[in-house]
Amino acid sequence: MVVIEISDDGRGIDPERVVARARATGLPVPDRLDPAELLELISQPGFSTREAADRGAGRGVGMTAVQSAIQDMGGELTMRTERGKGTTFTLRLPLTLAIADALIIAAGGQRFAMPQSVVQEITTAAADSVKSLERNEIMPYRNGILPLIRLSTVFGLTPEQRREFPVLVLGTGLNAVGIVADRVLAQREIVVRAVNDPLLKVPAISGATELGDGRAVLILDTNGLMQAARQKRESHAGLGLTTGKGL
Repeated sequence: MVVIEISDDGRGIDPERVVARARATGLPVPDRLDPAELLELISQPGFSTREAADRGAGRGVGMTAVQSAIQDMGGELTMRTERGKGTTFTLRLPLTLAIADALIIAAGGQRFAMPQSVVQEITTAAADSVKSLERNEIMPYRNGILPLIRLSTVFGLTPEQRREFPVLVLGTGLNAVGIVADRVLAQREIVVRAVNDPLLKVPAISGATELGDGRAVLILDTNGLMQAARQKRESHAGLGLTTGKGL
């Protein structure tokens, strides 16, 4: 499980006020509330201790939405609170939301996350070192050649015009392939949310994450990219051009 704690040092939750409001709205309330029962009350749809709602609070939907989202993920929400000292919420989420190290790269004005564990190395290629073969691109690499896949081409984006560009090498030996990006932006620890809905499946995309600026970043499916590279190798293998043989 991934455990996330969110705490404040405010005035805490007043159980008596919560109970009074719950009874006034007709909700069943036990004589004594433990933290779990208190959390269940404040998470009821439409429940709020505020007399009037404003643009930020008071409609009774916030905690309901949080509980629903966590339950949909198969997680758990608990709470502890003390009047005058603050409140702590603890979220326990299953590892279907995995945390992984990733390289954040850019291609065609879009950002992507590449799982760092699959990247063997990052090298730089000059534009004039790339050769075309049967509508595929290759470059010299370690006394042999490296099939290239441009992310901008895979996703139909317009690449930056650069004399040199980064190449992320996946796999080794005969299975090596180079993923061409416009830029390598950063190394980050990301929370991975897999895309399981078949209606949202996109080739070469395995999931999504968010880096804190509110914009989703798509996570690259390295297996899908490697499969595309195998097809490229098959197109020129009959010409005797394989990794390990010089141009």
